[in-house]
Amino acid sequence: MDNFSDQVTDKLTASETLSQVDTSRRRAMKQLTALFGGALSMSSISLAVQGYQAQKDIPGRAGKILNPQQLNLLRILVGLIIPATETPSASDVDVHGFIDNQLAFCFNKEEQQAFIRGLEKLEGTAVKQLGQAFAKCHQAQQVDLLNNLEDAAGGFESQDKDFFYRTKSLTLLGYYTSEIGATRELAYLPIPGGYRGNVPFDEVGKAWALN
Repeated sequence: MDNFSDQVTDKLTASETLSQVDTSRRRAMKQLTALFGGALSMSSISLAVQGYQAQKDIPGRAGKILNPQQLNLLRILVGLIIPATETPSASDVDVHGFIDNQLAFCFNKEEQQAFIRGLEKLEGTAVKQLGQAFAKCHQAQQVDLLNNLEDAAGGFESQDKDFFYRTKSLTLLGYYTSEIGATRELAYLPIPGGYRGNVPFDEVGKAWALN
């Protein structure tokens, strides 16, 4: 697998994967579940398809599960996973709020606590190795930490890697089911035309959003 630093600016791969998604809601949920390798439950996918209303960030904002410090750390983390390019970043469209909402309604207490421990491990490692909170580190230092997290190296273990995998999965889910992700990052057609079973990819240009 490529290093995380090679992935943070590459949204095309995710788009190409999502290009296989059928317009059928039922099939879309099944395919999204397969896309995330079982990291997310069908109920989690279903809730995302139903939609989440993004909120505006305010100082000291707390989530349903995460406290203000944890939610802010997650905001930075999702913004590194999908950074701003010609389209907004994941943090710009409140994917961190989406993930907190998923934690509240789609994950049990044990899974919620495991996610919080993953955030705390990332924060604690930043303080231990760099002498300051993750949020205060330079972006290059943050990416280096995430590379180690991705590889279960540099003070991180396999369970920490699992946390990061789940976070990336939820970030992709939240971003590509958001209004901006679906209409600006993916191609969007509210009323599809006739069926064409074999179309060269260069004619498509973008993967298609879910209706």
